Amino acid sequence: NERQQFVERLSRNSGRDDENFFVMSAGDKVTSFVAQVIEKYDYNYYIVRAVELGEPGSEPTVIGNEVVAVNVAEPFLLQGNLPADTYIVMFKIGENYVFYSEV
Repeated sequence: NERQQFVERLSRNSGRDDENFFVMSAGDKVTSFVAQVIEKYDYNYYIVRAVELGEPGSEPTVIGNEVVAVNVAEPFLLQGNLPADTYIVMFKIGENYVFYSEV
């Protein structure tokens, strides 16, 4: 699967020994796309919007509406500090949007 290979490459290139994975039920799927952080919502939750990548050197094009997503790289009980305009790879798992981006 192309998405699984992408996630494995990210894990290998991170230089860390941490292991990240999602547990999915049979028949479920994970949808992923590039997004831009708009602003912090609360704690480690952010308002983000999907973007479409174009030609190299061009600005990404905004697609879709803004959604709230959680950064699982930050503690759940502390205020996050990921800066606005950060580009991320976001996953939709069930009804939730999540991403992993260290500050």
